[in-house]
Amino acid sequence: MHDMTDKELVTLVHSQPVEAFRFLYDKYWDPLFSMALKRLQDAEEARDVVQEVFVTIWDQRLQLQPRESLLPYLQVILRNRILNLYARNEVKLRYILETQWQAAFAHNNTAQQLTLKELERIIHTAIAGLPPRMQEIFLLNREEHMSPAEIAAHLSLSVQTVKNQLHRATEKMKAEVSAHIDPTLLVLVLPLITAG
Repeated sequence: MHDMTDKELVTLVHSQPVEAFRFLYDKYWDPLFSMALKRLQDAEEARDVVQEVFVTIWDQRLQLQPRESLLPYLQVILRNRILNLYARNEVKLRYILETQWQAAFAHNNTAQQLTLKELERIIHTAIAGLPPRMQEIFLLNREEHMSPAEIAAHLSLSVQTVKNQLHRATEKMKAEVSAHIDPTLLVLVLPLITAG
């Protein structure tokens, strides 16, 4: 079975699903885990999303179509799982941030009493103040969760140019936002303004 092509493997999925799935798992776990770890920088989260990919494949095994390589198909599923995780983490981050703000205000009467809505307005104003191309690159990274390499390919730029623009954008955002809030609270806001 170990010298089977992916096309033959998909065919086998229909007649011997458990054996075929075990081989598929052994063949693609490591590359998918490496990709997930690179994006998430957290081994436990990477393991979880890769596990979700294989659960999805098992659930959809009867719809699998023979193809030369299953890796691109698996990568799409992985990317969607990671985007879902980002979305869940964004909600969690906002909750943590709001809780931390409330705690900070309760213990620091001199802190500027900003609501999350006011903070978002400051951030949006800072983003709007970026040069158009820098703003586009920053939003592709922050909102679309695209890597510098993906942005470079998308905009026909060099990866280094994209990295430089992201660094400058982050520095401009920090300067703009820190001008409007108490410096002791800046650490709570950094996750929202730092390019990933």
